[in-house]
Amino acid sequence: MPKVTSHWTFHRYFSPLTGQSVFPPERAISPPPLTQHKVFPRDVTLGVEAQISQPITFTAAVTQWKVLIRKPRGEVSRINRGGYNLQDKLGWPAAEYDEIRAFVIHLAREYLNVRKPWGKQSKEQLQIIFEKSKARYPSLQEYEGDWVVSDFLRVYLKNSSGRGN
Repeated sequence: MPKVTSHWTFHRYFSPLTGQSVFPPERAISPPPLTQHKVFPRDVTLGVEAQISQPITFTAAVTQWKVLIRKPRGEVSRINRGGYNLQDKLGWPAAEYDEIRAFVIHLAREYLNVRKPWGKQSKEQLQIIFEKSKARYPSLQEYEGDWVVSDFLRVYLKNSSGRGN
């Protein structure tokens, strides 16, 4: 068989893996102190108990955080294009949904030009509708950015501005 020669030269930089490594013997060490478990001397604990037994008064006001309901993804009443049905998303009883919707439409007829689409309405007039709706129905304050009233208005204005009323 012919001898194969290579023009590459190999240099060994590391010792072969077959070598043995010698480790020093393990020594028994005491367990490390736990940082989460601390035993305090008894006299210190008595001092703390004496302080706790006295009534504690708080002068700072306690604030409660309220999590607001975010608007669903998509556009209202555009179900085939990734939108949502407003009545289904709200989950309100039908009577409550119809009552709030009728009130918002009443406000829209009073404060808005129903022949114009949503984007051409006055921001000040829309803000009045948002405030009056939340004043009459406090449950609307649970929704972030007045999106429920906004969706009622968008659907109503889309339908009414298209008819040419």
